[in-house]
Amino acid sequence: MKRQLLGKIILLLSLPLMLLATVKVEVDNSVVYKGDSVTYTISATGGDIEFPSIREIAGNAITATRNASNIRIINGDFQKTVAKSFTFSVNESFEIPSYPVLIDGVAEKTEPLAVKVVKPTQSKNSPVVLEMKLSKRDVHVGEVVRFDMTFKKKPNIPIYKLDIEDPKFEDFWVKKLDGVREGVDGEYSTQTYSYLLFAQRSGTLEIPAAIANVGQLQQQRGRSVYAFGQKIRTTKIYSNTLELTVSALPNNLELYGQFSISASVDKKEVLANKPLNLTIKVEGIGNIDDVQKFTLDIPGAVVYANEPTIKSYIDADEYKGVFEQKIVIIADRSYSIPAMQLHYFDAKTQKEMMVSTAPIQVEVKGGSVAVAQNTKSSAGKLESAVASTPKVKKTSKEESTNSYIELLLAGLVGFGIGALFSWLMMKNSQEKKLKKKVEMPIADKIKKSTNDKALFELLLPYKNESMVIDGALMQLEENLYKGSSHKVNKKLLIEDFMNAEEEVILT
Repeated sequence: MKRQLLGKIILLLSLPLMLLATVKVEVDNSVVYKGDSVTYTISATGGDIEFPSIREIAGNAITATRNASNIRIINGDFQKTVAKSFTFSVNESFEIPSYPVLIDGVAEKTEPLAVKVVKPTQSKNSPVVLEMKLSKRDVHVGEVVRFDMTFKKKPNIPIYKLDIEDPKFEDFWVKKLDGVREGVDGEYSTQTYSYLLFAQRSGTLEIPAAIANVGQLQQQRGRSVYAFGQKIRTTKIYSNTLELTVSALPNNLELYGQFSISASVDKKEVLANKPLNLTIKVEGIGNIDDVQKFTLDIPGAVVYANEPTIKSYIDADEYKGVFEQKIVIIADRSYSIPAMQLHYFDAKTQKEMMVSTAPIQVEVKGGSVAVAQNTKSSAGKLESAVASTPKVKKTSKEESTNSYIELLLAGLVGFGIGALFSWLMMKNSQEKKLKKKVEMPIADKIKKSTNDKALFELLLPYKNESMVIDGALMQLEENLYKGSSHKVNKKLLIEDFMNAEEEVILT
């Protein structure tokens, strides 16, 4: 009896809650811009409430959730309300579907809601305006165009927070100019941010509307706007959009502007197997950052091309700069550095242009070609001396005797030449071995190298012989030309060379 009475009492107490069971839905904004956030809230009133598990809404991932609850007593009756909010970003219009909410064991369905995404429009007559401009609307790929973004504000409009988001430049290489220019435009005070743009592809390119987040004090009834504790309300304002028509350059050219090229060497005579430094320099107006690294192929020479450096600057809205690249060449014979060419589209003549350097002849002393030339020269002198010897007419007896003697001498000379040749070969081999012994071993040279440049030049002839040597060369190049401070492991280099010598001996 007591249990039945208790059950009836609980039923009577919960009956008002069951009768009051309701479910509502709302969004904080039903019309938004692309990329804005929307908060969707489900509110339910009842006793036992169970919300659905929602991870995404119409394909938009949930980025945040929040719970809130409230219990009130109305005329002695308990009223419990629970709310759950889901926040997500939207990119296109959609409808939030209906969801089931379980209230005291009964499934209640929410009403579907529509969310509309609209394109931002610029308000030209509002107290604050954001405006974008281009210096020209028709350009070539790689041609510079100035872009200005200006924030305008009418007088007596207090701004407590201003956050202007960076414009979105797809398919452009961008150079932001330093500083902000302040000025006046009619009844507005202005702040202008400037960029230089270089289109990277042809076609009609669009620059979407930029966004400024403007913070102003939120007025409250009966309070001064300057009262302590006032909240700042942030409002988004949008700029206009822009379109740029970009024409392609002929023959797959990448450079637009006006450029010159030069090449110089630190010396035109060099000892065999000693490094020579070649410097290539490109100067001009235009997209100099797109100049490609130069490479050289000189037969019989080791060529090491360093990474180029580019120094650029702005001069009267023109983008100027200097491209410089150093190339190290090591050879054991004389060679010619070929002409280096640069193709570009000229901004003034609107035609394809080609500029080039002159070939450079380099004489290598003590190399293999020099030895061959000396041998040939000596042979020429010998032939000349033999040709200048006067001939004497001989008798038949003398000729017979001389013929026999000549044959004998020829045999002796042939034998002597063969023996001499063998002796020279043996002596040459012994001299090479002796030279190897006398010459300072590579290990000692590595130990005694006092700076990065000396070690770099010492290792350069051995490029591509091992990963250890190539790794050390890369570190040394960065130290010499990029300001790095790598510490080269000399012990590892010495071990690498010694292992290579052991392999040669075993072979």
